Amino acid sequence: MEIPIIDLSNPNDEEIAIQLWNAAHNVGFFTLINHSIPQHQIDTLFSLSEQFFHLDSKIKHRYPFDVPKNSGYEFMTQKPPSTNVVDLKETFQVTAREGCMDNLWPDNDEQPGFQEVAMDMIANSHALACRVLSLLESRACPHVDRGTLQNAHHIWGEDGQCTLRLLHYPTVVNAEAEESTQSNTDNDTNTRWRCGAHTDWGSLTLLFQRVGEDGLECRRRAVDEDVKGTSASWVEVPPVEGGITVNIGDMLKRWSDCKLYSNMHRVRMPKTIEECAKSRYSVAFFLQADKSALIENTTDEAITAGEYFAARINAHFTE
Repeated sequence: MEIPIIDLSNPNDEEIAIQLWNAAHNVGFFTLINHSIPQHQIDTLFSLSEQFFHLDSKIKHRYPFDVPKNSGYEFMTQKPPSTNVVDLKETFQVTAREGCMDNLWPDNDEQPGFQEVAMDMIANSHALACRVLSLLESRACPHVDRGTLQNAHHIWGEDGQCTLRLLHYPTVVNAEAEESTQSNTDNDTNTRWRCGAHTDWGSLTLLFQRVGEDGLECRRRAVDEDVKGTSASWVEVPPVEGGITVNIGDMLKRWSDCKLYSNMHRVRMPKTIEECAKSRYSVAFFLQADKSALIENTTDEAITAGEYFAARINAHFTE
């Protein structure tokens, strides 16, 4: 199984829509190239992210993660049910809802331009993700009126749930490095993960990765496996120069009557001493429906996105 690459410079939207449908239905992951987000903006945000995570721990903890707001800084507190151990990562999260970032933006003296760049990235990512939704809608959700999906996802209103997350996976040292390099990281015997296996909760995720910082893997669908349960069950999702990795989330899977595939994915531990000595950085934008948006399909009871999302957050963070 390979991760499809879809070129958005194609002037034929119907051809793009078919490619998106095939990728979202069969794989759940794809890479967009020639998209609308300027590379210099992406590079600037990565630079600001590195600067933030290099700050002293006391400074970063001035902006502590607030669960109801789903915003702020956290250090190794996320515990996926699949592993029941905390991920080896730290994150800073920006939820694009009115009031969520009050007193949580990094100080402009310490991180000049951080808020402006983050908000610009949220706006551009939101626009791109909504375009993908619109192109998928007629095939994935024929039971809804045209425009329903895009109109259910807003930023900076009192109901919004879209989120930008900066991620840093620190270097792996000492005993953890020894375990990481000696184990077969293609199977499930590891006791630690940079990010344990999970599906995303929202509609779509845009993931910005940097070439040379590998580790993201997604699950190979059982129908594609030559031998089920072997190391072939996980597939690398490599960074592509100038590309954005996209995956389907659980909200959109439900909305589509499971026609779209929300694929399990993880970030493996480093395989070599060289990888252990290197941090991995990424940036994720989660397109998530407004709290009041009703997720309806033809088989399940309707549920609001707010009810659905609150349950997932409470289950994901350690106390």
